[in-house]
Amino acid sequence: MSDSHSIPTKSEAPKAAWADLLSDGRGLYALLVVLGTLLHSLQTLVMAIIMPTVVADIGGAEYYTWAAMLYTIGSIVGAAAIAPVWNLLGGARRGYAASGIGFLLGTLGCALAPDMATLNVVRAVQGLAGGLVSGGSMALVGGLFASNMRTRILAIQQATFTISHLLGPLVGGLFASLGWWRGSFWVLVPFTALFTVLAWLRIPDRLGNEALPGGTNRLPLLRLGMLALGVFSVAAAGLAKEAGMRGALIAGAVALLWFTFRLDRASTNKLYPSSTLSADSPVGLSLWILFLTGSVQTTVTLFLPLLLQVVHGISPIFISFVTIVISSGWTAGTFLVSGWAGSRERLALRVGPLLMLAGLAGITISAQMQTLAVLALEAFVYGVGLGFHHVHLVSRAMAAAAEGEERITASAMPSIRSLGMAFGAALGGMLSTIAGLGTATEPQAVGTAVTFVYRFNLIPLVIAALLMMRLVQIGKEMTGRKGGDIRKKEG
Repeated sequence: MSDSHSIPTKSEAPKAAWADLLSDGRGLYALLVVLGTLLHSLQTLVMAIIMPTVVADIGGAEYYTWAAMLYTIGSIVGAAAIAPVWNLLGGARRGYAASGIGFLLGTLGCALAPDMATLNVVRAVQGLAGGLVSGGSMALVGGLFASNMRTRILAIQQATFTISHLLGPLVGGLFASLGWWRGSFWVLVPFTALFTVLAWLRIPDRLGNEALPGGTNRLPLLRLGMLALGVFSVAAAGLAKEAGMRGALIAGAVALLWFTFRLDRASTNKLYPSSTLSADSPVGLSLWILFLTGSVQTTVTLFLPLLLQVVHGISPIFISFVTIVISSGWTAGTFLVSGWAGSRERLALRVGPLLMLAGLAGITISAQMQTLAVLALEAFVYGVGLGFHHVHLVSRAMAAAAEGEERITASAMPSIRSLGMAFGAALGGMLSTIAGLGTATEPQAVGTAVTFVYRFNLIPLVIAALLMMRLVQIGKEMTGRKGGDIRKKEG
């Protein structure tokens, strides 16, 4: 007599082969996901490289960080707005193509910007469109690829991020060295145009797993505005000089975002899934884990370059090396486990956060030791942990989406993760100030502050690991119930 675990469910079924991503017209869908990911991530990475050249050309040094900040805010809001925007425009094809047009206009605006004020405005537009592209790409993964294919396409998407980490410094550095920072935007124009044309020609109006849209087609401007203001408060906290002001801004952001989620839950035109704040549902648990790991991720990548440069004396030219190491570990872990199903999938989910925890604990312990090779190994382990769990976590959340919420569940994931990253940056800045970072030039002060921040970030990783255990347990219980239902029907 077989038990419930011998009856395969969607999560237990074998994963598709890599070649299946190219069959039945899915190759072009996969290309669109790759192009969208590349465009969005490159614009995030290139800007940091070219900003000194931008300021030298058009001025506006007092707004040095605004171009990146406004792009991030726009990205979070854009990813959250996928469902109402696509409904307003009449479906996935028009909505996805419109995001490409918006990104193209924003990129052209950046290339032509005569001053810093204009650049910041068009960066916000570009970020909003980038969020629509990013969230739309996740909606394509959830809607156009069967559940047993999603970990494969998500692995390809993660490899694209790693390529972006390699190309970003190269593209930005090349045009910065030429003194023509605008070229880093012009070079993306033909790729953005190709993305837009392919989206218009190939994406269906309605994705395969979606219920027909209901409710109003009006944009929820109040909730989008509150979301934007909340994220802006988080970003402003990262720029504030005094710890008290940072704390007040973070508290205000939490209040704004909580109220936004409360209003959204009662709306028929949602930005986020109904169970976003729930710790009792697979979708809610997945979003909480994405938020927590996103928060830790941005803290690690924000302070590790500072640690390497000031404490270890590494040349700025090689600072991006550690980010590449983490991204490479993430990609390696993703490809290793993307074909796992059943008990091995559950193992990957459980082990992933624990590997992250081990990697960050190692980095914290050896932060001030002159052991660069050990730091690189620990960063790689941390990245592998991300790869182990992330691909299966996202796939599970998509599979668990409530009927009619498939699109917003998919697009919520990049938005919530980016939101976590914004909070991580703000909280990291506040903690480092409390720990005595000072001018960030003294090796002893930098080492002490970074160690303090990393030690604190072990807490959200422990919480994420516990939430992951709960998610896996809920999944096993649901699998058992489904298996029992199948046996009853067969009987």
